[in-house]
Amino acid sequence: MCKVSEIDVYLRKPTDLVCYIIMKIAVYCSARSGLAEEVVSDARTLGQWIGSNGHTLVYGGLSLGLMDVVASATADAGGKVMGVVPQARADRQHPANSVNIGVTTLHERKQIMEENADVFVALDGGFGTLDEVMSALATMKFFKESKPIHLLNRHGLYTPLYEMLETMSQRHLASPEVASSLHLHPDIKSLLEALRTGNENY
Repeated sequence: MCKVSEIDVYLRKPTDLVCYIIMKIAVYCSARSGLAEEVVSDARTLGQWIGSNGHTLVYGGLSLGLMDVVASATADAGGKVMGVVPQARADRQHPANSVNIGVTTLHERKQIMEENADVFVALDGGFGTLDEVMSALATMKFFKESKPIHLLNRHGLYTPLYEMLETMSQRHLASPEVASSLHLHPDIKSLLEALRTGNENY
């Protein structure tokens, strides 16, 4: 059931009213520069979708790598941008941030992002992104929260992670639903479709 304070109601068809929830979308991604153009394009497309649909981006707050791209695209499309900024990197704080939340540790950064997000998305990233994904997964399973976790699995980047969790399940080191809690998408189009349909099914 949609809460009126959390929705916009719009006409999708002349006779069809739809509840549309404004989401806070946590995005984990690489802070590195020099990435392939297709990777940069994915981040830009995601940011444009977040902003143009009135959602809020929750991210690491810095003008580095894909963080810079997704934040700029979100802001340019009219969306709100919540940056969770480590004090040690305050000089790289993104100018597009609508809200800046200063933190002193990466643990605190992850916690604040998890608390403020309705859904999690991981674009291309390295071990820092992997750490954030696993933290979100552990938190959601421990506290039995139903916030979705979507991974952009371009060229199979996150397939080994999924397979490792499945192996852990087979060895009774993890419950079977842990791996299935990660939703892998081969391209940005399918990821955005999952965000859209998931929104309508809230």
